[in-house]
Amino acid sequence: EIYINVSFIRDSGMKLLIEDLKNAELKGTKIKILTSDYLGITEPNALYRLKEIKGTKIFKNERNISFHPKTYIFKYSDETIEILIGSSNISYSALITGVEWNYNFKGSIKDEKIKIILKEFDELYEKNSFELSLKWLRNYEKQYRKNDMVKLIDSTSGPINEEFEPIKFQIPALYELSKTREEGYKKAMTVIATGLGKTYLAAFDSLNFNKILFLVHREEILQQARVSFENIHKKSKNYGYFKGDLKEVNKDIIFANVSTLGKEKYLNSEYFSSDYFDYIVVDEFHHADSPSYRKVLNYFKPSFLLGLTATPERTDSGDIFELCDYNIAYECDLSTGINNGWLVPFEYLGIYDDINYENIPWRSGKYDMEMLENTLIIEERAKQIYINYLKYKITSTVGFCAGIKHAEFMNKYFLEKKIKSAVITGRTPMEERKKIIRDFKEGNIKIIFTVDVLNEGVDIPSIDTILFLRPTSSYTIFMQQLGRGLRTYTGKEKLRILDFVGNYKGAELKPGFLIGEYSKIKNKIINPLEKNFKLPEGCSAIFDLKLLEYFKEKSEINEPIKTKILNDFKKVSELINKTPNILEIYSYGELPVQIYLQKFSTWVGVLLAANKITELYYSTIIIDFFELIEKTSMTRSYKIPLLLSLFGTELKREVKLEEIANNFKIFYSDKLHEKDLIKKNLTIKQFEKLALENPIKYITTSGNEFFSYENKKFKLNEKLYDEIKDKPQILEEIKIRIEYRNKNYFKRKYMEEEV
Repeated sequence: EIYINVSFIRDSGMKLLIEDLKNAELKGTKIKILTSDYLGITEPNALYRLKEIKGTKIFKNERNISFHPKTYIFKYSDETIEILIGSSNISYSALITGVEWNYNFKGSIKDEKIKIILKEFDELYEKNSFELSLKWLRNYEKQYRKNDMVKLIDSTSGPINEEFEPIKFQIPALYELSKTREEGYKKAMTVIATGLGKTYLAAFDSLNFNKILFLVHREEILQQARVSFENIHKKSKNYGYFKGDLKEVNKDIIFANVSTLGKEKYLNSEYFSSDYFDYIVVDEFHHADSPSYRKVLNYFKPSFLLGLTATPERTDSGDIFELCDYNIAYECDLSTGINNGWLVPFEYLGIYDDINYENIPWRSGKYDMEMLENTLIIEERAKQIYINYLKYKITSTVGFCAGIKHAEFMNKYFLEKKIKSAVITGRTPMEERKKIIRDFKEGNIKIIFTVDVLNEGVDIPSIDTILFLRPTSSYTIFMQQLGRGLRTYTGKEKLRILDFVGNYKGAELKPGFLIGEYSKIKNKIINPLEKNFKLPEGCSAIFDLKLLEYFKEKSEINEPIKTKILNDFKKVSELINKTPNILEIYSYGELPVQIYLQKFSTWVGVLLAANKITELYYSTIIIDFFELIEKTSMTRSYKIPLLLSLFGTELKREVKLEEIANNFKIFYSDKLHEKDLIKKNLTIKQFEKLALENPIKYITTSGNEFFSYENKKFKLNEKLYDEIKDKPQILEEIKIRIEYRNKNYFKRKYMEEEV
């Protein structure tokens, strides 16, 4: 047995231990690990690695007391105990390079001093801690902030491995993608803040697949994507392009431009069979609702589809959620990226722009381009931009302009002021573009003026100053352009943003955009003087007083996705003439239940938002139990017949293992359900073993406050049983949730239209 009790765990140390811990567990070693979130030093990534090890717990520190143990205990088969106690937590420095003192001693399990240590460990582990759950870990990652103490620890985090390996957000993202496939999903989207590097995530995640398609909407992204995949897949795969001038087939990994591959003459067996690719990556997934993408995605039938985006909504109201079966496997927004130190913090300056945008025609969600550019191309405005540039710029600057004429005007003005500048637009030839970027990286060019060309797929981490010289009301575009400067780079401490903000449509959304938590602030007006204006760690924002007055005048706007969900809920209510339950939304709703639960966390959250909560939900234990049924992970469907053993025809306090096995046999006699069995034609004894080693084992761990197993009986918690026994409506709600999980699981996994 291995017992570890340390106050904090860093990923640099966990990387050193995780393979040995996994190997020990495979050999049958019992492992108990206790750590804490004390002072916010334990790193989320380290805990994501530990999710593979059963028995990890977090110290329950409700009083925020000091928690500083560093103890490693090894119990051998001959009852010998070996203990290390000292100053080493789990980090590279503590285990390898730092000055640490640890006392090592051995003894018998019967020794009084060792008994005391084991007793104290049990006291902390069994009575003063809680299981490391995925729900808690996801929240911890979102709230985590890389403080000064953590930065000091990370400065001694050890040598960088020259071999490419998952880092930063990739560790939790790969875990979540693996989990979503285990649960039967064949499509997923990841929402990763611009600047973090999404392509490497796809390269790592696709390692166990044979034929891979990487699909983009702009050709210049392809070569960069290929380099990333070659670094990970090495020579185990061969590579090809499918684009305008080159159409390679019979390759393991193909990098394709959607405008080429999306033509009907290529979507046939002469080029690719519909099942040729078993893994498809769609880069910048927010474009994927366009007709060309739809043609490609409708033709191919991969084992798994991964959509990569920084912002999960299109500006033209297209529904990309539907394309990934409403399954967002992982999100790492701007705030999470900066708080974890994966992106540099920013200094934002909101500078008042006295251009009057009200006189510029607004058509189809955009300003008239010709009139917009003519309005912006004035000497006085260029002078204001130039003065602020000289005052605030750091080293390498990109200025985002409204259009080509505007970009060329700004470039001409800066050249006349003896500033080494250049312009890149859609008209700039590729070779000239490459030369400008090369000179920019080498410092020979100080500022590039561009339109939207650098929004996506361009990797220049040295950018440390950004000028927003155009009206930007789109969260997607704002984040893409902001992300150009957030990449970490040697010697770069921050990004400085000069945003020239006027009275254009959507300008009042800018403070909300800066918070960087997409799901919280999409299309919401946030007052920068109020408490809810909480920037990521190390960031700052200053607005001109005229802008603060302008923001104050605007009223709050509803979140479109939540509004869409509540409208869907209302439609179903009117259709069935009552408040719908979770199964009725599954059956009649236009939106999947999953998107309901993602946006409102639980079904209770949905009812609260719809103002349909009843006294049925006044019991905390019932609410928690409902959430367990709604969200308990299911690699296989084994939990369904197990739950039906207690809540099927009638409520039971306990059920014998033999009865559970009989229920399993009945459940899996259905032809559809039988597909989920690894081995067919099992005996009652084999079903007993299956139930005991799988659903009973796991649900009595993750749901140990509700279930227990002893003396060959699966039991319901007495308090929960008492809450349900005289309330048939609660029992009915439990059955409804089990039926929803059953229908959703088999439809999703086996693509059945009817279950």
